[in-house]
Amino acid sequence: MFEDEHKDDFNSVCRDRFDKHDVTKNGVLNRLELRSAMEEMTGSKILLQHIEIIFNEFDKDVNGVIDSCEFRTIMKYFNQKPKPQPQPQPQPQPKQMMKRSSIVIEDLIGELAYLDVDETDEDVTKRIINIVEQSQADSARILKKVAEEMYEYRDLLCVQDSVMDASVDLHSSKAIDFDDLLKTNSKNPEYVHVDEDFKSAFAPSDMRCLALVSHNGMKKTMRTFVVSNKNILKKFRLTGTNSTMTMLKEVFKDEPSGTVVFGPSCASGPLGGDAELVAHLVGGKIGGIIFFQDPMDTHPHRADIDCLCRQTLVYNTMMVLTPCTALMLLHTLRLALKGEGKPELIPSFFFSLLGPTVEAYKSNQKKKNC
Repeated sequence: MFEDEHKDDFNSVCRDRFDKHDVTKNGVLNRLELRSAMEEMTGSKILLQHIEIIFNEFDKDVNGVIDSCEFRTIMKYFNQKPKPQPQPQPQPQPKQMMKRSSIVIEDLIGELAYLDVDETDEDVTKRIINIVEQSQADSARILKKVAEEMYEYRDLLCVQDSVMDASVDLHSSKAIDFDDLLKTNSKNPEYVHVDEDFKSAFAPSDMRCLALVSHNGMKKTMRTFVVSNKNILKKFRLTGTNSTMTMLKEVFKDEPSGTVVFGPSCASGPLGGDAELVAHLVGGKIGGIIFFQDPMDTHPHRADIDCLCRQTLVYNTMMVLTPCTALMLLHTLRLALKGEGKPELIPSFFFSLLGPTVEAYKSNQKKKNC
């Protein structure tokens, strides 16, 4: 209870200080407004070079202003007890202020070492460096924890790292090297995803089918997804287009008889498979669809794909189109089936639903026919 009250007090102080220094009353702090707030906070002179360093670290959306959330983070670090500084290192020559994506502590020290500051400003400089160190260390810990949890899915998610190319001043992307980030390799059991098996509250026959569909360019991705999540997927009756169904039966071939229940098989997508899924959906046989689409290729059956997507809107049916959203969905499916079950999390697997605007459409059609 005390911690909650202390948190409320801190948030209140942050709001009051933010509002006080938001002179323009536009809900954000520019550099001069932040400087004023920082001087009040520290009781010391703050240089614009200090403010640039604060912006480089805490202006997370890089929009050139500090919003209330970013300001609260700054205050949090300033309220923390400073950590001991390491022994001073030889200072590099002055250099242009580094861009946010490549800023490092050594660059900050090198930049600030050549400022014409008095003793009080030097103390502030050391404190700011300490705060940036803490912030970057905290960010690194968070990223490492997330990377550990995502390691098994690294090929499904293709995580990118946005970097600034100084030569052309444009954003480019590169794939994150998980092994380098974690200093490990894929054989390290510490980072192996565990597809925990469990007893489902509902039998597959109690629920409508889960359809899996993937374009040619996404077949490998769909197989990786299925292999990594066999124990949750087999809790549903599985259906899909021809090649995906063939893959599913191969992946589950060693499962005990009766463990995996398959729904109706459909033809290949270009040969009408997506249209067949539409018929099953409209007929109340499908409760959800995982459809890994390939945005980098053309598809001769585009009309069928659009029809399938549209009918999920008409019938308010669960549908995910990317590996990222599919992984997020799996957590919901587990919650819905574990223990006594929470069917309210996946209503389209139990009931026929309609989109919110469909009733209005049907009502208008009745009036036209009168």
